[in-house]
Order: sequence, then structure tokens, then C-alpha cells
Amino acid sequence: MVKLSRRSQLILLTIASWLISFTANAGNLTATVSSNQVTKAEVFQLRLTYDAKVDSDSLNFAVLEQNFFLGQPSFGSSLNYVNGKRSSRSEWTIALKAKQLGTLTIPSFSIEGNQSQPINIQVSQDNDLPKPSELAQIQSQLEKKTLYPNESTQLKTRLIIKADPRRLQNVQISPPEGDGFTVKQLGQPNQYQTVINGLEATVVDQTFDITATQSGQQQLNSLGFSATFVFGSNRSGTTKLLPVKIAAESLSINVKPKPTDSNNAWLPTTELDLSQTWIDAQGNALDNNTQQLAVKVGDSITRQLTLTIQGIEAENFPNILVSYPQAVRQYAEKPQFTQLENGATQMTVQQVLIAQHQGNVSLPPVVVEWFNTQAEQKQLSQTSGLKLEIEAAAMGAPQPVVITKDQATSSDSNSGIWPYLTALFATLWVLTLVWHIKSRINVMPAKHIGTEEDDLKTQLIEAVKSGDHAKTQFLATRWLKNQTHKSAATINEIHQELQAMAASQYGNQSPAWSNKTLIKLIHKLDKQTQDKSAKYKLPKL
Repeated sequence: MVKLSRRSQLILLTIASWLISFTANAGNLTATVSSNQVTKAEVFQLRLTYDAKVDSDSLNFAVLEQNFFLGQPSFGSSLNYVNGKRSSRSEWTIALKAKQLGTLTIPSFSIEGNQSQPINIQVSQDNDLPKPSELAQIQSQLEKKTLYPNESTQLKTRLIIKADPRRLQNVQISPPEGDGFTVKQLGQPNQYQTVINGLEATVVDQTFDITATQSGQQQLNSLGFSATFVFGSNRSGTTKLLPVKIAAESLSINVKPKPTDSNNAWLPTTELDLSQTWIDAQGNALDNNTQQLAVKVGDSITRQLTLTIQGIEAENFPNILVSYPQAVRQYAEKPQFTQLENGATQMTVQQVLIAQHQGNVSLPPVVVEWFNTQAEQKQLSQTSGLKLEIEAAAMGAPQPVVITKDQATSSDSNSGIWPYLTALFATLWVLTLVWHIKSRINVMPAKHIGTEEDDLKTQLIEAVKSGDHAKTQFLATRWLKNQTHKSAATINEIHQELQAMAASQYGNQSPAWSNKTLIKLIHKLDKQTQDKSAKYKLPKL
């Protein structure tokens, strides 16, 4: 019998202890579930633990995707010391939901050669969950089911959610769509709370503009909805997910072809209204029965046309072009579009006409041809014209208008009335200044108009420098519309200079006129408002 030395025995004992420790601390992979009998809508937890520290990507959960919906996995690792012994632990947790009924298997997982046991999950049908139709509903109302190309109608949709909106996940709302149509949402969705059959419900109302682009029997898909409703039980501690999908309703629309004799100005609609307003040089609207108007060379008259069409988009509106006689010069502003509450679109066009030559002229009527889709026939809408008696401009530049308390005048010295007028103007200036200082306490100054207003002023000054009175009158009318809150005296001086410019250009004797005063007044009026805004201070309380 061989006897080992004490030193050899200690070495063997150390090796044996190390081997035993290695075996005891080898990684152990364990898989557990929160429940192995679930319903199809129920969410349960899968937990895997490994008795060693590893990376989070040591497990691949893709093998579960065939039978389960997967949540986002969470991972954590820990390092513990107990009685001087060190231990490590890695843990994964993931939420699962069955895709089908029956027995589903969570397969075995493996880490570093260590495997977990597979787990069988019994999946049964849910009997206590509401039907999808009891949770959400969509109502669609189409205004017209028969259209012509370029004609529009409105689709009104209502989404009703009969559950707490906070329970919704992955909400998707598909807008209406269909070949042969263009769809545009009108306004913003209107969301509100209401009560339906004693249940609180959330309602979302939307309105869409549907425009037909091609003829034929077309199909339009209305609003679609899909979401996941979350149900939790405080008693059992379980969570259930119910996917709800409402397919878009298919709406049939008959789009009739254009008549063979239709022209390029194709306006199919059930209702069209054309109106006009004449505005004289002083900004006063003429009576609707006015057929004749006397003006002077250089005066302006504005023709405001308003076209309202039901079921036609702004891009399909006609371009109103009027051929005017050479005795007047036309400046047309860009059309302005407005969406009315009844769904109709309204276009407003302003044409400023400047009288250039003496004589009698007739301004032609405006005619718009359209197709009545209800009567299925062509119709004409027309405004009346206007006869102008254009008289010669004043012989010379007009003198400034002086407002006095008495109409009587006096002249009793060689110096004439100028000293008195000078004193009167000084008095009026002082009174105006006092009134202005007092009014600043009660009236907030108007904000300086932005880049568009500055551009308009620049164009006006360029027109004055070029000597184009017609263009100057047109731009001055537009610019002065936004200056009514400024000094009335300066505005009056500008009007006088415009009259002097007209007399210089159109008068028989063509009196001399310089544009320097008018340009100086324009700068003065514009700068005056800026100075007021900059120096304005709030009144003391």
C-alpha cells in the first residue's frame, strides 16, 4: 500500500474541491411561465433564468414568432456574495400572446450547452370579451352618388369608440381612397365625448372632399380603423389584448362622362352664383341698378366679382378674363378663395379700371358658362355691364382743401390771406398733435405690416417714378386700404398729389408736376406708423 505524503494529500484535496465546485456552479437554464392555461386574448409572461452571467443576446426569441405574438423582452443580470460565496444570475422576461387555439409549445432554449425544458400551453377561446362591433363602429354618409368629372361631393365619417381611449394601442386610421378620385380632408377632425345607450363613447367626426377624375362606375373606400384594446382584471391579475379591425366600407359612385359638346371651361355643379359690385374712386359701392357713371380721366373704378360654386375645387375655377375698351386700363388682383360652411367654394376677383381717354365707353358684362348636373343642361350666369362717361381731367393741379370754422374769406392787405392761412395751419397742426397724444392713451397703435406691405409700397414708388399713373392709382388704392389708421392729413395730401399727377398726364394743358412730393409723402406715411409703434409705451395704471 502506497502512502502519500501530507503535501500530496493536500494537493489532491484541493483539486477535488475545485472539481466539485465547478460542477455545482455550472450554468442551469430554467424556463417558467405565469400560466400554462390561457385564452387566446390573454397575455402571459415567459421567464428564463440562467445561473451565470451572460450577454442579453445569448437567447434568440425568434423561434416563438410562429405561434405567439411577442412583446419587448427585458434582461437583467446580478452578482451576489452570500457567506463569502459568489453567484451570478441572468434573467429574461417577455410577454406572449397566442396566435391560435389548441396546444402550443414553447420550445427548449440553449445557452452554453445547457437547455431548458419545453413548455406546453393550452389555449382556449375567450367567452367573456366583447365583440369588435361593440367596441368600435364607423358610419359613412356620402352626399352624392352620381358625379361628373371634376365635380366634388362630401363624405362625412363618424368613428365611434365605445371604450376608454386610454385602453387603445397601435391605433391606425386609414383615410378614404379610391381609383378615379382625389380625396382632401376638410378642416380638422372633431373629437368629443358623448353617451350612447348609457355608455360613454368617444366620437371623431371628419369630412372629406371627394372629386371625381374619370368617368365610369367607381368604388370609393371609406374610413378604415384598426387598434388593439387592452383589458385588465384586478381580481385575476391577467391582461387581455383584443385586436379590432373595421374594414373600410366600399361606396359605389357613378361618374357620368362629359357631354360631347362641352368646352374647356367645364364647370359641373348643382349651384353657381355670380355677382358683382362696382366701387367708385372714393371707395363707395354703387347701387346695383346703376347703369351709367360719370368719371374724369385718371379716375379709377373697381369691379369686384364674386363667384360661388358648389362642388368645385379652387384649382378647377375658371380664370375670369374680360376684354375692356382701350379707353380704360385694367389691373386685376390675384383671386382670393374662401371655403364656405356649406361646402361651397367662393372666389373673389377685383379688377381696378383706370380711365385714360375722354369719351363714352361701355364696360362689358361678365358671362360664366356652367353645366347644371341636376338639370343635366348648360346654363349661363351673367353680370351687367356699365357705361362710363369719361370727362376731361382738371385743367391744373388741385389746390389743398382747407377746412375752416367759417366759410367767409377776407383779403385786406397787400400780403393777401397767406399769413392767416399760415396761422390757421399752425393752429390745426397743434390741435391735431394734442388730439393725437391723447388718443395714444386709449388706442393701441397698429402693428407694422410685414414684408408683403413693404413690397407693395416699393412697387408703388417705382410706379410713381416711372410716371405710370394708371399703375400708380391701382397700387395706391391697394396700399392706402391698409393705412386708414394713420394720419388723415397725410392721406389727404397723397390723394391731392395723385389728382395732380392725373391732371398732369391727362389734362388739356398738362400742368407741370414733380413726383418728389408724392414719394416724400409715401415715405412719411409709412415711417410715421413705424415711429409710433417704436415709441409707444403703455399708459400708467
